[in-house]
Amino acid sequence: SSGINAEWPLRPGFCFTLNGDIYLRYKSFSNVDEFKKELKAVNPFKIDVGAIYNVKPKDHKSFKSGSFAAVEREVVFDIDMTDYDEVRYCCSDAKICSDCWVFMKIAVRIIDEALRHDFGFKNLLWVYSGRRGVHCWIADESARKLTNNGLYKGSLILLFV
Repeated sequence: SSGINAEWPLRPGFCFTLNGDIYLRYKSFSNVDEFKKELKAVNPFKIDVGAIYNVKPKDHKSFKSGSFAAVEREVVFDIDMTDYDEVRYCCSDAKICSDCWVFMKIAVRIIDEALRHDFGFKNLLWVYSGRRGVHCWIADESARKLTNNGLYKGSLILLFV
């Protein structure tokens, strides 16, 4: 057994962003061909992969309120350079130079250490956000299955790291 749930591809919610800030949320697909067909039809400039739901996201309106729920979701930490505006001496807002990028490097090292050693996560991906900071995607199954309360408590702990 590969350990992959055969229904998994049917249950993530996709969001397509079209020109004009038009959002097509709760998209889901039965197979790759259906996904490709929709991509060609709507031509999104951005695709977000959302939570894994208990039912197919495209069918969410056919269920009673409260019965459509996320069972897994990405855990992403976002560090913005603007968080350091009070201590930066060179830039402000979304502007970034090599001097102030040191704050990002230090933040990544501290949070990476906490996520790995204090929380036990192993699969971390750090990426530049494209504008003013970095994102950390945590791919561990235990992170994806955290409850809202668990996410909140973990965020509070990291807030004080």
